[in-house]
Amino acid sequence: MASNDSGRWDAIMAAFDATASLGAEARAEALGKLAPDIAREVERMLAAAELTGVLDGGPLGLVGTAAPQPATLAEGARIGGFVVERLLGRGGMGEVYLATRDDPSFRQQVALKLLRVDMAVDEKLFARERRMLARLDHPHIAHFIDGGVTPEGRLWMAMAYVEGETISAWVRRANPSLEARIAVFRQVCEAAAHAHANLIVHRDIKPSNILIDRQGRARLLDFGVASLAEDPDRSGVTGGVLTLHYASPEQLTAGPVTVATDIHALGLILYVLLADTQPWGDSGSPLSTLVRRIVEDEMRGPSRAENRGAAAIPAARVAGDLDAIVLKALRKDPAERYPGVAALLADLDAWAEFRPVAARAATQGYRIKRFLRRYRWQVAAAAALVLTLTGGIIATTRQANIAEAERDRALAEARRADSIVQTLTLTLAQGGSSENLTFRQTLDQTAKRLLETLDASERSGATANAIGDLYIFIQDAASAQAFLDAALSKGIGKDSAVETARLKASLADVELFTGKQDRVAALLDEAQAMLPPGTPVSAEVAESIISTRASLARRQGDLDKALALVGDLDRAERAFAGNQSQLLVRYNNLLVYLVEANRLPEADKVLARADQLMAKSGLGDTIQGLGLDQFRAAVLMRTDRNAQAGEVLRRLIERRRRLYGESPALASDLSLYARQQLAEMRFDAAAAAAGEARPMLAKFLGEQAVPVVLQDLVIAQILAEQGKVAPARAQIAKVEALAAAIPPLAPQLELTRAVIELAGGDKAAASAALDKAEAGFKAMGPAGTFGMQGVARTRARVAKLP
Repeated sequence: MASNDSGRWDAIMAAFDATASLGAEARAEALGKLAPDIAREVERMLAAAELTGVLDGGPLGLVGTAAPQPATLAEGARIGGFVVERLLGRGGMGEVYLATRDDPSFRQQVALKLLRVDMAVDEKLFARERRMLARLDHPHIAHFIDGGVTPEGRLWMAMAYVEGETISAWVRRANPSLEARIAVFRQVCEAAAHAHANLIVHRDIKPSNILIDRQGRARLLDFGVASLAEDPDRSGVTGGVLTLHYASPEQLTAGPVTVATDIHALGLILYVLLADTQPWGDSGSPLSTLVRRIVEDEMRGPSRAENRGAAAIPAARVAGDLDAIVLKALRKDPAERYPGVAALLADLDAWAEFRPVAARAATQGYRIKRFLRRYRWQVAAAAALVLTLTGGIIATTRQANIAEAERDRALAEARRADSIVQTLTLTLAQGGSSENLTFRQTLDQTAKRLLETLDASERSGATANAIGDLYIFIQDAASAQAFLDAALSKGIGKDSAVETARLKASLADVELFTGKQDRVAALLDEAQAMLPPGTPVSAEVAESIISTRASLARRQGDLDKALALVGDLDRAERAFAGNQSQLLVRYNNLLVYLVEANRLPEADKVLARADQLMAKSGLGDTIQGLGLDQFRAAVLMRTDRNAQAGEVLRRLIERRRRLYGESPALASDLSLYARQQLAEMRFDAAAAAAGEARPMLAKFLGEQAVPVVLQDLVIAQILAEQGKVAPARAQIAKVEALAAAIPPLAPQLELTRAVIELAGGDKAAASAALDKAEAGFKAMGPAGTFGMQGVARTRARVAKLP
């Protein structure tokens, strides 16, 4: 269905909503009353909503929960050189039939996959895919036999027919020994390794794509089936549809899909073999929860899995080496997984032979490097703020939030891109009909539908909050505001005080971010009044409300009120018990306000408290932990402990570069280090740091962002200090008009001009510029304190001129 066929789409969505909650008999009756083309689409979407992946279930991984539907191909129909015997099942990509080669000289049974009608694929691409799959010749791969296009234009593929059961069914029926499970898993690994050697990544390895035949041998299925929905330019990378529970973090983000993606899937298979359960929870979990778990949450090893199945291997046999092997394969960062299947197999060999496994070494010292559980607008951007503090100015809240929105691409969790659409298309029950939609379009359609179908129940309130979180997740504040406002107006979730309070608090938070302050306080008051007392969830929501109140007070220029609101760390620690990441955010926000208010002695106390938390939790290398170290350096610089600040910054830059690579925060670290080195009169080191920081800042924030313009002024000042007066004048001329037009930058512009005139020996011009800089910094109040220090140092040098 074309994405612009709105009438037909509305009819399909209405039918889906009407049948989704029905039982099998009622659903079959309802589907029978629909037009055949609408019924087909709805049936496919119902299967998608139940998280059936590519051709899931049955002896070939095929089941259907909807009522039986007539097969597209009748018994005896001929496709290519094959005669159809019977329908085996349906799945997300089409139908699968048992067929026999139409040749009297020999009998060959195949699984003939007839792809969906709407799977329009270029025939050259299809031919290339067939040639690629023909290279796969391995005893543990159900090999590709033939393929083509029917007269009606539908693609078909004939694969080796395997009689057997899925690997999960095999485990639960036979309850095989640990050694037998590992032996079968090795066969799956060897099949994947063969594909990788032929430059093919499966991308959809999951239990329903692994059959155990009658001889007890594993066979890996469905290479190439999903690839036909993929970008035709991505040769050799199969898998256009994925199953959410077996997706890797990079498949849900903008990370490249590589061999490491299959390593992650193999890790999940081994997890299920050992624990007889899936690590991410049941299929009824809300979308935002499930995506967040896969992308952010660290899991326990299979020996410590929750709800271990009846066929699980005893935990004592799994704990240790096997746990470590599974967890290494499942690292969030693809670079931290096994580099290839051979390395994974080598560790399994080491385990079997009682030798040390490489994964155990990787486990030691491994730190949780996850982002926040929830992406909140009010989280202060330490990187952007420190840039402005060291220059003696404070960026606007909007600019700080932009920097936060562009923050580190840590371990690819912050990368959101089109590949997440594939998962949302499946799990939001859009089926194949949304193939041509972007992520935002898919989310918008779902949000619109939910506004019409959600009710006053607690579950509906939780769903509405999840959709709001998804909009926040993609940094679409306007859509988040519109959706949350509409949900509250319709009374969604009103039966639950907590869920309604969350909706109101989130709406207030987003409206504050977008500059709509009129009803923020009222929304927060309403949310606070609704919270039932004495429950942990109420305490956590209440702390979120407090954070937004503090952000509002800061916007209104009342730093004392902001500090009073967030200053009770004992209360925050009780509310965020077990959620150390949120505590680090609270410490970070409190430091923002303390530095802005020039209450630096108190900042030392907060940093000491944060250090204790990080020492216990191992969160020092998270984004929040590194941000606190950047604040530490800023506080040291503002309290005349410049040498100590330099040491902190050098260690910080090394860690940030090693852990996360190029990022806005690394650029901020470098920019701050350039300032510190400039104050130490180490001009070459300052120039090197500023020269690296400037293009990085422009890349992430844009050429006209405050931190970028400030960095240009710093570079001009460094040039002047190096005696390069003409280049310094040229540098400041490039940004003079822009800097003068941004009020917080005007004093820094004059201070830079004074340094240039000082280098040129013009005492009068330097003094005049310093007078303007001093007036500007004084007008900024506490925020201008650090700038005043720069003025004082420069004025002392100017006084020495003849």
